[in-house]
Amino acid sequence: MGISISSSTAQAGTYITPRIKPTAKELAELKKEPTKVTTEGNIYTSTAIHFKELSLEELKYEKISVDKSKFTYVSYSDGTKNEPNRLVVMHDPENNNKFVTIQLSKKSIDQLKQKFDGTNNFFERSDGTLRLNGDAEAFVAGWMQNIRVDRNYTKSDADGNGLIEGDEAKNLTVGMEGYTNYDYIGKKVVKINMGVVAKYKILGDSAPSASKNNDEKEELQSQHSSKPSPKPSFENSVEKELQHTLQMDTNLDGTVTLEESLKDQAEGTDYRQKIITSIEKFHTDFLDIHTNLNDDSKLQNYDFGFAAAKKEQEATLQQKLQDALKISTFELLNFTNQKEKNISDTLKQLQIQTTKSPYFDKQDIEKISG
Repeated sequence: MGISISSSTAQAGTYITPRIKPTAKELAELKKEPTKVTTEGNIYTSTAIHFKELSLEELKYEKISVDKSKFTYVSYSDGTKNEPNRLVVMHDPENNNKFVTIQLSKKSIDQLKQKFDGTNNFFERSDGTLRLNGDAEAFVAGWMQNIRVDRNYTKSDADGNGLIEGDEAKNLTVGMEGYTNYDYIGKKVVKINMGVVAKYKILGDSAPSASKNNDEKEELQSQHSSKPSPKPSFENSVEKELQHTLQMDTNLDGTVTLEESLKDQAEGTDYRQKIITSIEKFHTDFLDIHTNLNDDSKLQNYDFGFAAAKKEQEATLQQKLQDALKISTFELLNFTNQKEKNISDTLKQLQIQTTKSPYFDKQDIEKISG
């Protein structure tokens, strides 16, 4: 499952106004250069966690109850199956008096050891488990807490079975809002700009389409082939998502950038080329409709956020007009009904007053009554 970048008005400008006015020589150079892709922003940031760092002697005599039943091969939602993972023990980030037993891949552990090479960060216990300590423990626990709380895994697991299933995924806050725009000269796409505006957005009804399932992913991509839709996948449990996050955070700095998430989505392929191919296809279709914008003499920009906002604004205006028409019609009918009621009430009052008057006989009253 994944996170979607939706259209946003965060980037100013329109798709018909040049951003800058390069010289003819500069335009010629830009046409020759390969298309660039720029990304900006982070989608996840780990929580700051601090534990007391234990000495080697303390680690040797530490008493921990370890659930070894967790030792198994781990199959992920994309169908992959890893080698047996290591059982890892660390403090629970939400309760310093408790421990959690998790599984981490050999690859992740090797990367952690390269990053946190201080004394006693990794202690091999006699029961065969690996005890995280010091900076390594705080780092992994920080990501676990981010998944539990910031991404709302704990609250989303309504039945408490440790898995995010069915509609539970709708409550995960792994979505984001971002912008996508690109500069172009005629048919040449010069540079594609993508960035994060808001993170930890609730998935809602988009959750089913954010699956890591390959069939759903291909269907989703075919439906949105007009523009890139980065949807970094997410797993259906805290433990699996922790493993996944450690792999996304390639430099282990406690943040997952938009670029890192795009690389994760590309699954080993060139994510930049995928984005370029998608934008170039959109741009070709765009110029077929807006032939007047196919101008080799200036640098222009198309902003998906601006275009979406314009459509939304037009739809809002249309709805307001319809609502105003409904209100006007209702008021007219109400006014007409009120006028008829007033006339009827006036006639009735006149009839009552007439019957009481000594100046009118019975025949006159019958004429007024109609």
